[in-house]
Amino acid sequence: MGKRVTIKDISNELGVSLSIINRVLNNKPGVSKEMRERVLESAERLGYRKNKVAQSMARSCIQIGVVIPLEWPEYYNSLKKGLDEEFTRLYDYNVESKYYYVENNSSGKETAELLGKCIEDGLNGVIVCDAFPIGLEKTFSKLNEKKIPVVLVGDSKSLSNRYLCSIQIDAYCSGRMAAEMLSLSISDCSNAIVFVGNKDNAEHYLKINGFTDEANKRGLNILGVYETHDDDEIAYQLVKRVFEKNKNMIGIYSATANSASVCRFVEESGASARIIVTDVYSKTVEYLKKGVIEGIIFQNLEKHGRTAIKVLYDYITENKPTSNKIYIAPQLVLNSNLSNYFSDDDLMPSKEKQTVKSYKKQNES
Repeated sequence: MGKRVTIKDISNELGVSLSIINRVLNNKPGVSKEMRERVLESAERLGYRKNKVAQSMARSCIQIGVVIPLEWPEYYNSLKKGLDEEFTRLYDYNVESKYYYVENNSSGKETAELLGKCIEDGLNGVIVCDAFPIGLEKTFSKLNEKKIPVVLVGDSKSLSNRYLCSIQIDAYCSGRMAAEMLSLSISDCSNAIVFVGNKDNAEHYLKINGFTDEANKRGLNILGVYETHDDDEIAYQLVKRVFEKNKNMIGIYSATANSASVCRFVEESGASARIIVTDVYSKTVEYLKKGVIEGIIFQNLEKHGRTAIKVLYDYITENKPTSNKIYIAPQLVLNSNLSNYFSDDDLMPSKEKQTVKSYKKQNES
């Protein structure tokens, strides 16, 4: 193997100072466009590659905070798995994680308090995982003033652009996929219903719009859009009422954490239904294997977590620009390809109790 190319080699070839080379390679201002192009061209031609591990050891430790709810473990445990995987990958790059757990997912006040703690702790960046980021404008302004970049995982509709980036599922596409799948599986009937947690949630709003637009194209008649408010009993009673009034085949799009309750009613009652749900976890997989569910819209929450950290790390270390919104494409999971998305390892007990212990221990210290 040849000798590793260093910034000194580039400096010698161009006859310019090391400080100029360093500025260009680290995307810092103060260098003309012409000189920047010359340095980048020379670096590429010579085969220069940054030694990121060595660079990371030479700088102070980067501390990244994650504000994440304890509620909805089926949803947030998958997201946290992706976050943990990326933090593990960055372990040798002098990066540390610090989790801040929100007990009440609907409490903007609690989230704001924890973000205030992130400021006090002097973190280099923060990832906010919040389905309802309401009332956080002032807190986000403070983070902005302190030059602490924020990556938001989820709904950004209620916030102005005081964050670096928002990582979101392509919710509109998810809705369209569900409508298309149902139109193909209920040829003997054209009626459909939609279940979401909350219509005010930007992600759910887009799923409804996507489903409605595609349903209209395909001749599906939407009997109603219902809010479960993420309550299993509400979801069960809602689907029960629908089938008390309609005995014919109905297509169901359940874009909510309460899909298992919807499936349970259909299985117990023997109601004539075709069901498309959101997210791959143990209960939805069980109903997919039984044939109660036709398919699952996979949101790839682990990728959300990995992407959030990668974007934040690249910005902190290299000031690398990014899109204001990054959309993760949904995928359709059927029995035939289930093994690509779910394995026996995913049947492990919920980590919620461990998470609660970590939360309490962190607040005691």
